[in-house]
Amino acid sequence: MEFVSEWRKRSKALKHIPPTVVREGPVLENIRRGKDVDLLAFPTPRWFELDGGRYIGTGSVNITHDPEEGWTNLGTARVMIHDENTVGFYIAPGRHGRIHRDKAFLRGEPFKVAISVGHDPLIFWPARSKFPTASANTILSAASSGEPVEVIKGEFTGLPIPASAEIVLEGECVAGNEKTEGPFGEWTGYYGSSSLGRSPL
Repeated sequence: MEFVSEWRKRSKALKHIPPTVVREGPVLENIRRGKDVDLLAFPTPRWFELDGGRYIGTGSVNITHDPEEGWTNLGTARVMIHDENTVGFYIAPGRHGRIHRDKAFLRGEPFKVAISVGHDPLIFWPARSKFPTASANTILSAASSGEPVEVIKGEFTGLPIPASAEIVLEGECVAGNEKTEGPFGEWTGYYGSSSLGRSPL
């Protein structure tokens, strides 16, 4: 309870600190593009016996952009590998990433996404929390502990990517190219309903 009390006090004092855009960072040390992409090269486990596949994204951060309102969101959604260059992720209805995707599809546009798979845990924390509509600047500043987060503009998506991330996947979802993903076991060891979703990328 002491921790909760301290966090309540500190969370009220959070200040908006915009991220710093940089040109270089560890995330750019090893880049694969086009035909060189091979997601199967990552040692991604099948976490639970009944899982529908190998999940590379469990504590991942999905970075998306609202094509109409112009703001960027950090969220978290499970990410399953389908083949060497395709992953699928399931975003529950009502979540900001899902709203962004639906808007893009209604406009007849592909939905660009950057998925950070390895990063500072303080970046994952706000991504898995429920914030009102906000920009990535605000959310990243909340994760920064008083220091600006360094981000790189994604080469393919143009989205702000944590410069210190270990692995980032950039891609796009195309309407009508959905794949079935799941089920996915929860970290407590159970499966919620059938846990199946339709997830393009």
